[in-house]
Amino acid sequence: MKSIYLIENYDENLVYTENQRWATFTNLDPGEYIFRVIAANNDGVWNYEGAHIKLIIAPPWWKTSWAYAIYILFGIGTAYSLYIFQKVRITKRERDRTRITEAELRAQAAEAQARAIRYENERKTLELEEARKLQLSMLPKIIPNLPNLEITVHMQTATEVGGDYYDFYSNGDNSQIVVLGDATGHGLKAGTMVSVIKSLFISNAADANIKAFFEKCTQTIKQMHLGNLYMALSFVKIQNNQLVVSCAGMPPIYIYRNETKTVEPILLKGMPLGAFDNFVYKELKIKLNTGDTILLFSDGLPELFNDKNEMYDYERIKSIFKKIGQKSSQLIINSLIKEVDEWRNGNPPNDDVTFVVLKVRNSN
Repeated sequence: MKSIYLIENYDENLVYTENQRWATFTNLDPGEYIFRVIAANNDGVWNYEGAHIKLIIAPPWWKTSWAYAIYILFGIGTAYSLYIFQKVRITKRERDRTRITEAELRAQAAEAQARAIRYENERKTLELEEARKLQLSMLPKIIPNLPNLEITVHMQTATEVGGDYYDFYSNGDNSQIVVLGDATGHGLKAGTMVSVIKSLFISNAADANIKAFFEKCTQTIKQMHLGNLYMALSFVKIQNNQLVVSCAGMPPIYIYRNETKTVEPILLKGMPLGAFDNFVYKELKIKLNTGDTILLFSDGLPELFNDKNEMYDYERIKSIFKKIGQKSSQLIINSLIKEVDEWRNGNPPNDDVTFVVLKVRNSN
Protein backbone atom coordinates (compact mmCIF):
# COMPACT_ATOMS: atom_id res chain seq x y z
CA MET A 1 0.00 0.00 0.00
CA LYS A 2 1.25 3.39 -0.95
CA SER A 3 0.35 6.66 0.81
CA ILE A 4 1.21 10.34 0.83
CA TYR A 5 0.67 12.58 3.90
CA LEU A 6 1.45 16.00 5.26
CA ILE A 7 0.55 18.09 8.29
CA GLU A 8 -0.68 21.57 7.66
CA ASN A 9 0.66 24.46 9.76
CA TYR A 10 3.77 22.44 10.50
CA ASP A 11 5.34 20.81 7.41
CA GLU A 12 3.85 21.50 4.00
CA ASN A 13 6.13 18.95 2.32
CA LEU A 14 4.48 15.71 1.11
CA VAL A 15 5.80 12.54 2.60
CA TYR A 16 5.63 9.38 0.44
CA THR A 17 5.49 6.00 2.19
CA GLU A 18 4.90 2.37 1.35
CA ASN A 19 3.43 -0.21 3.60
CA GLN A 20 3.62 2.23 6.58
CA ARG A 21 0.57 2.79 8.65
CA TRP A 22 1.87 5.53 10.99
CA ALA A 23 3.43 8.94 10.92
CA THR A 24 5.54 10.48 13.65
CA PHE A 25 5.81 14.19 14.42
CA THR A 26 7.80 15.47 17.42
CA ASN A 27 8.20 18.85 19.15
CA LEU A 28 4.95 20.24 17.83
CA ASP A 29 4.25 23.66 19.21
CA PRO A 30 0.91 24.19 20.86
CA GLY A 31 -1.77 24.98 18.31
CA GLU A 32 -4.16 23.47 15.70
CA TYR A 33 -2.94 21.21 12.91
CA ILE A 34 -4.62 19.23 10.07
CA PHE A 35 -3.12 15.88 9.17
CA ARG A 36 -3.98 14.92 5.57
CA VAL A 37 -3.31 11.63 3.84
CA ILE A 38 -4.08 10.10 0.40
CA ALA A 39 -3.44 6.49 -0.44
CA ALA A 40 -3.42 4.06 -3.40
CA ASN A 41 -4.87 0.54 -3.40
CA ASN A 42 -3.12 -2.52 -4.49
CA ASP A 43 -4.08 -1.82 -8.09
CA GLY A 44 -2.32 1.51 -7.89
CA VAL A 45 -5.48 3.59 -7.97
CA TRP A 46 -5.10 6.77 -5.82
CA ASN A 47 -7.85 8.21 -3.69
CA TYR A 48 -7.16 11.88 -4.22
CA GLU A 49 -9.94 12.96 -1.94
CA GLY A 50 -8.00 11.44 0.97
CA ALA A 51 -8.72 11.78 4.60
CA HIS A 52 -7.77 14.32 7.23
CA ILE A 53 -7.88 14.75 10.97
CA LYS A 54 -7.72 17.92 13.04
CA LEU A 55 -5.11 17.92 15.78
CA ILE A 56 -5.05 20.30 18.73
CA ILE A 57 -1.82 20.43 20.73
CA ALA A 58 -2.51 21.88 24.17
CA PRO A 59 0.26 24.00 25.74
CA PRO A 60 1.88 22.90 29.02
CA TRP A 61 0.31 24.37 32.15
CA TRP A 62 3.07 26.98 32.58
CA LYS A 63 2.19 28.40 29.15
CA THR A 64 -1.55 28.59 29.65
CA SER A 65 -3.48 31.86 29.83
CA TRP A 66 -4.22 31.50 33.50
CA ALA A 67 -0.52 30.79 34.13
CA TYR A 68 0.39 34.01 32.32
CA ALA A 69 -2.30 35.78 34.31
CA ILE A 70 -0.72 34.46 37.48
CA TYR A 71 2.67 35.62 36.20
CA ILE A 72 1.30 39.07 35.56
CA LEU A 73 -0.42 39.23 38.95
CA PHE A 74 2.74 37.96 40.63
CA GLY A 75 4.77 40.57 38.79
CA ILE A 76 2.34 43.30 39.77
CA GLY A 77 2.30 42.02 43.36
CA THR A 78 6.09 41.87 43.46
CA ALA A 79 6.38 45.37 42.03
CA TYR A 80 3.79 46.67 44.49
CA SER A 81 5.52 44.92 47.38
CA LEU A 82 8.82 46.45 46.33
CA TYR A 83 7.11 49.83 46.12
CA ILE A 84 5.57 49.45 49.57
CA PHE A 85 8.87 48.19 51.00
CA GLN A 86 10.73 51.12 49.47
CA LYS A 87 8.07 53.54 50.69
CA VAL A 88 8.18 52.12 54.22
CA ARG A 89 11.98 52.21 54.19
CA ILE A 90 11.97 55.84 53.02
CA THR A 91 9.26 56.75 55.54
CA LYS A 92 11.20 55.06 58.33
CA ARG A 93 14.37 56.79 57.24
CA GLU A 94 12.59 60.16 57.20
CA ARG A 95 11.01 59.40 60.57
CA ASP A 96 14.39 58.43 62.00
CA ARG A 97 15.91 61.56 60.50
CA THR A 98 13.08 63.65 61.96
CA ARG A 99 13.47 61.93 65.35
CA ILE A 100 17.20 62.58 65.29
CA THR A 101 16.62 66.19 64.28
CA GLU A 102 14.04 66.64 67.05
CA ALA A 103 16.41 65.03 69.54
CA GLU A 104 19.17 67.36 68.42
CA LEU A 105 16.84 70.35 68.70
CA ARG A 106 15.71 69.23 72.16
CA ALA A 107 19.33 68.78 73.17
CA GLN A 108 20.17 72.23 71.83
CA ALA A 109 17.14 73.71 73.61
CA ALA A 110 18.08 71.95 76.85
CA GLU A 111 21.64 73.14 76.49
CA ALA A 112 20.45 76.68 75.78
CA GLN A 113 18.11 76.53 78.77
CA ALA A 114 20.88 75.16 80.99
CA ARG A 115 23.18 77.88 79.72
CA ALA A 116 20.51 80.52 80.42
CA ILE A 117 19.95 79.11 83.91
CA ARG A 118 23.70 79.06 84.50
CA TYR A 119 24.01 82.66 83.33
CA GLU A 120 21.02 83.67 85.47
CA ASN A 121 22.49 81.91 88.51
CA GLU A 122 25.82 83.57 87.87
CA ARG A 123 24.04 86.91 87.54
CA LYS A 124 22.13 86.34 90.78
CA THR A 125 25.29 85.19 92.53
CA LEU A 126 27.07 88.31 91.33
CA GLU A 127 24.11 90.46 92.34
CA LEU A 128 24.01 88.87 95.80
CA GLU A 129 27.74 89.33 96.16
CA GLU A 130 27.43 92.98 95.16
CA ALA A 131 24.53 93.37 97.59
CA ARG A 132 26.59 91.76 100.34
CA LYS A 133 29.52 94.09 99.60
CA LEU A 134 27.17 97.07 99.59
CA GLN A 135 25.61 95.99 102.87
CA LEU A 136 28.97 95.38 104.56
CA SER A 137 30.36 98.67 103.24
CA MET A 138 27.58 100.48 105.10
CA LEU A 139 28.63 99.00 108.44
CA PRO A 140 31.05 100.84 110.72
CA LYS A 141 34.63 99.64 110.47
CA ILE A 142 35.44 100.47 114.12
CA ILE A 143 33.37 99.55 117.17
CA PRO A 144 33.26 102.44 119.70
CA ASN A 145 35.27 101.94 122.90
CA LEU A 146 33.83 104.03 125.74
CA PRO A 147 34.92 103.97 129.37
CA ASN A 148 31.37 103.40 130.57
CA LEU A 149 30.16 101.06 127.83
CA GLU A 150 31.42 97.80 126.33
CA ILE A 151 30.08 97.08 122.82
CA THR A 152 30.34 93.90 120.76
CA VAL A 153 28.59 93.07 117.47
CA HIS A 154 28.07 89.95 115.40
CA MET A 155 26.44 89.60 111.97
CA GLN A 156 25.99 86.54 109.80
CA THR A 157 24.59 87.29 106.35
CA ALA A 158 22.23 84.84 104.70
CA THR A 159 22.59 83.43 101.19
CA GLU A 160 20.10 86.06 100.04
CA VAL A 161 21.27 89.24 101.74
CA GLY A 162 18.55 90.27 104.18
CA GLY A 163 19.52 93.90 104.71
CA ASP A 164 20.54 93.94 108.39
CA TYR A 165 22.27 97.16 109.42
CA TYR A 166 23.85 98.53 112.57
CA ASP A 167 25.65 101.79 113.29
CA PHE A 168 27.02 103.99 116.06
CA TYR A 169 27.29 107.67 116.83
CA SER A 170 28.93 109.40 119.80
CA ASN A 171 28.59 113.07 120.80
CA GLY A 172 31.83 112.95 122.76
CA ASP A 173 30.03 113.40 126.09
CA ASN A 174 30.13 109.77 127.14
CA SER A 175 26.84 109.26 125.31
CA GLN A 176 26.43 106.59 122.67
CA ILE A 177 23.75 106.16 120.01
CA VAL A 178 23.28 102.67 118.60
CA VAL A 179 20.90 101.68 115.80
CA LEU A 180 20.05 98.21 114.58
CA GLY A 181 17.87 97.81 111.50
CA ASP A 182 16.45 95.21 109.15
CA ALA A 183 15.35 96.18 105.63
CA THR A 184 12.43 94.39 104.03
CA GLY A 185 13.25 92.39 100.91
CA HIS A 186 16.54 90.84 99.89
CA GLY A 187 19.49 91.45 97.61
CA LEU A 188 20.20 94.81 96.04
CA LYS A 189 16.85 96.25 97.14
CA ALA A 190 17.74 95.64 100.76
CA GLY A 191 21.23 97.04 100.11
CA THR A 192 19.65 100.17 98.63
CA MET A 193 17.50 100.67 101.71
CA VAL A 194 20.53 100.21 103.99
CA SER A 195 22.46 102.88 102.05
CA VAL A 196 19.50 105.29 102.37
CA ILE A 197 19.26 104.81 106.15
CA LYS A 198 23.04 105.02 106.48
CA SER A 199 23.02 108.43 104.76
CA LEU A 200 20.15 109.67 106.90
CA PHE A 201 21.82 108.44 110.09
CA ILE A 202 25.10 110.21 109.25
CA SER A 203 23.21 113.42 108.49
CA ASN A 204 20.82 113.41 111.43
CA ALA A 205 22.38 111.37 114.25
CA ALA A 206 23.74 114.52 115.91
CA ASP A 207 20.15 115.52 116.59
CA ALA A 208 19.23 113.14 119.38
CA ASN A 209 15.49 113.59 118.78
CA ILE A 210 14.51 110.02 117.92
CA LYS A 211 10.98 110.81 116.78
CA ALA A 212 12.24 113.51 114.41
CA PHE A 213 14.80 111.14 112.99
CA PHE A 214 12.15 108.45 112.40
CA GLU A 215 9.87 110.96 110.68
CA LYS A 216 12.72 112.19 108.47
CA CYS A 217 13.51 108.60 107.42
CA THR A 218 9.86 107.87 106.59
CA GLN A 219 9.49 111.02 104.48
CA THR A 220 12.70 110.31 102.56
CA ILE A 221 11.77 106.67 101.85
CA LYS A 222 8.32 107.69 100.62
CA GLN A 223 9.77 110.38 98.35
CA MET A 224 12.04 107.74 96.76
CA HIS A 225 9.00 105.62 95.76
CA LEU A 226 10.67 102.33 96.67
CA GLY A 227 7.40 100.42 96.69
CA ASN A 228 6.96 97.88 99.49
CA LEU A 229 10.46 98.49 100.75
CA TYR A 230 10.76 99.58 104.38
CA MET A 231 13.27 99.63 107.22
CA ALA A 232 12.60 98.28 110.70
CA LEU A 233 14.90 100.05 113.15
CA SER A 234 15.75 100.11 116.85
CA PHE A 235 17.22 103.39 118.13
CA VAL A 236 19.09 103.35 121.45
CA LYS A 237 20.85 106.17 123.23
CA ILE A 238 22.87 105.54 126.39
CA GLN A 239 24.20 108.38 128.51
CA ASN A 240 25.53 107.82 131.99
CA ASN A 241 22.91 105.71 133.77
CA GLN A 242 20.01 106.34 131.39
CA LEU A 243 18.77 104.41 128.37
CA VAL A 244 16.49 106.11 125.85
CA VAL A 245 14.97 103.72 123.32
CA SER A 246 12.41 103.67 120.51
CA CYS A 247 11.56 101.00 117.95
CA ALA A 248 10.07 100.93 114.46
CA GLY A 249 8.92 97.40 113.77
CA MET A 250 11.87 95.60 115.45
CA PRO A 251 11.92 92.63 117.88
CA PRO A 252 11.97 93.39 121.63
CA ILE A 253 15.15 94.57 123.32
CA TYR A 254 16.35 92.52 126.30
CA ILE A 255 18.04 94.02 129.35
CA TYR A 256 19.91 91.73 131.72
CA ARG A 257 19.73 93.16 135.22
CA ASN A 258 22.99 92.33 136.97
CA GLU A 259 21.55 92.94 140.42
CA THR A 260 18.55 90.59 140.13
CA LYS A 261 19.97 88.22 137.47
CA THR A 262 16.79 88.59 135.47
CA VAL A 263 16.00 89.57 131.87
CA GLU A 264 13.69 92.52 131.27
CA PRO A 265 12.08 92.67 127.80
CA ILE A 266 11.36 96.04 126.18
CA LEU A 267 8.74 95.80 123.46
CA LEU A 268 7.74 99.03 121.74
CA LYS A 269 5.39 98.36 118.86
CA GLY A 270 5.71 100.62 115.83
CA MET A 271 5.46 100.54 112.06
CA PRO A 272 8.66 100.16 109.97
CA LEU A 273 10.13 103.38 108.62
CA GLY A 274 8.61 104.37 105.28
CA ALA A 275 5.24 102.75 105.99
CA PHE A 276 3.06 105.63 107.32
CA ASP A 277 3.45 109.37 107.65
CA ASN A 278 3.02 110.96 111.07
CA PHE A 279 3.09 107.65 112.90
CA VAL A 280 3.51 108.29 116.63
CA TYR A 281 6.46 106.26 117.89
CA LYS A 282 6.78 105.57 121.60
CA GLU A 283 9.94 106.52 123.44
CA LEU A 284 11.02 104.91 126.69
CA LYS A 285 13.59 106.01 129.27
CA ILE A 286 15.10 103.38 131.51
CA LYS A 287 17.64 103.61 134.33
CA LEU A 288 20.74 101.44 133.97
CA ASN A 289 23.10 100.13 136.63
CA THR A 290 26.68 98.91 136.47
CA GLY A 291 26.83 95.38 135.02
CA ASP A 292 23.50 95.65 133.22
CA THR A 293 23.60 94.32 129.65
CA ILE A 294 21.47 95.28 126.66
CA LEU A 295 20.83 92.81 123.82
CA LEU A 296 19.56 94.04 120.45
CA PHE A 297 18.90 91.55 117.65
CA SER A 298 17.23 91.32 114.26
CA ASP A 299 14.35 88.93 113.61
CA GLY A 300 16.76 86.58 111.81
CA LEU A 301 17.74 85.24 115.26
CA PRO A 302 14.30 84.25 116.68
CA GLU A 303 13.13 83.10 113.23
CA LEU A 304 16.16 80.88 112.71
CA PHE A 305 15.19 77.30 111.80
CA ASN A 306 17.14 74.15 112.56
CA ASP A 307 17.38 70.98 110.46
CA LYS A 308 14.10 69.76 112.04
CA ASN A 309 12.27 72.91 110.85
CA GLU A 310 11.94 74.18 114.42
CA MET A 311 12.13 77.93 115.07
CA TYR A 312 14.55 79.33 117.64
CA ASP A 313 11.93 81.78 119.00
CA TYR A 314 12.11 84.59 121.57
CA GLU A 315 11.78 82.54 124.75
CA ARG A 316 14.91 80.59 123.87
CA ILE A 317 16.82 83.85 123.36
CA LYS A 318 15.58 85.17 126.69
CA SER A 319 16.51 81.93 128.45
CA ILE A 320 20.06 81.74 127.07
CA PHE A 321 20.61 85.46 127.67
CA LYS A 322 19.61 85.01 131.31
CA LYS A 323 22.28 82.32 131.69
CA ILE A 324 25.11 84.32 130.08
CA GLY A 325 24.10 87.92 130.82
CA GLN A 326 26.70 88.35 133.56
CA LYS A 327 29.58 87.63 131.17
CA SER A 328 31.52 90.21 129.19
CA SER A 329 29.99 91.41 125.94
CA GLN A 330 32.47 89.40 123.86
CA LEU A 331 31.83 86.20 125.84
CA ILE A 332 28.08 86.78 125.47
CA ILE A 333 28.55 87.10 121.71
CA ASN A 334 30.71 83.95 121.63
CA SER A 335 28.11 82.02 123.60
CA LEU A 336 25.30 83.18 121.33
CA ILE A 337 27.27 82.22 118.22
CA LYS A 338 27.94 78.76 119.64
CA GLU A 339 24.31 78.35 120.69
CA VAL A 340 23.07 79.41 117.24
CA ASP A 341 25.48 77.11 115.39
CA GLU A 342 24.46 74.13 117.53
CA TRP A 343 20.81 74.97 116.99
CA ARG A 344 21.14 75.27 113.20
CA ASN A 345 22.97 71.93 113.00
CA GLY A 346 24.21 72.73 109.51
CA ASN A 347 20.95 74.31 108.30
CA PRO A 348 21.82 77.59 106.50
CA PRO A 349 20.10 80.77 107.77
CA ASN A 350 17.34 82.10 105.52
CA ASP A 351 17.81 85.65 106.83
CA ASP A 352 20.61 87.78 108.22
CA VAL A 353 21.32 87.12 111.89
CA THR A 354 22.63 90.13 113.80
CA PHE A 355 22.95 90.90 117.50
CA VAL A 356 24.53 93.80 119.38
CA VAL A 357 25.54 93.52 123.03
CA LEU A 358 25.99 96.68 125.17
CA LYS A 359 27.35 96.16 128.68
CA VAL A 360 27.37 99.00 131.19
CA ARG A 361 30.80 99.25 132.81
CA ASN A 362 30.11 102.22 135.06
CA SER A 363 26.73 103.85 135.46
CA ASN A 364 28.04 106.95 137.24
